[in-house]
Amino acid sequence: MKRKDFDHCIKENELIEIGLKDKGMAKELLELAEHKEQFWKEVDKSSKYPSLYIEGHYEIIKELCTAILALDGWKSLNHECLFAYIRSKKDLELDFDYLLELKDTRNAIDYRGVRVSAEIWNKNKLKIEIIIKTLKEYVKKCL
Repeated sequence: MKRKDFDHCIKENELIEIGLKDKGMAKELLELAEHKEQFWKEVDKSSKYPSLYIEGHYEIIKELCTAILALDGWKSLNHECLFAYIRSKKDLELDFDYLLELKDTRNAIDYRGVRVSAEIWNKNKLKIEIIIKTLKEYVKKCL
């Protein structure tokens, strides 16, 4: 399946420039992401509930990316275009193919009831944490 790029998202009105740069919303999304991140650290039952950890950490990534769009005065109608915007407009050293794979995994969990193993969480944990750290640092720098 061909992935959406920035131009496709603009053409299909799935990425919309709203013009209003919303630092307040970005700050709230950052705080929510940090709140969720703290929750997952404190619960620490990833070996028992790895699907929830993958899903929960994906949501943190999505919220941080949404904060970046809010800072720029944009909104996205789907996660693929959210990542396409970041890839096209920001000089962040992120593996966007991996983010799309993570999106697909999260969708499989949410929409098809797929369960992932603790081994999958453990293989992905460090990479996910690095992505979250990178995005958080960027948002904080822009606020």
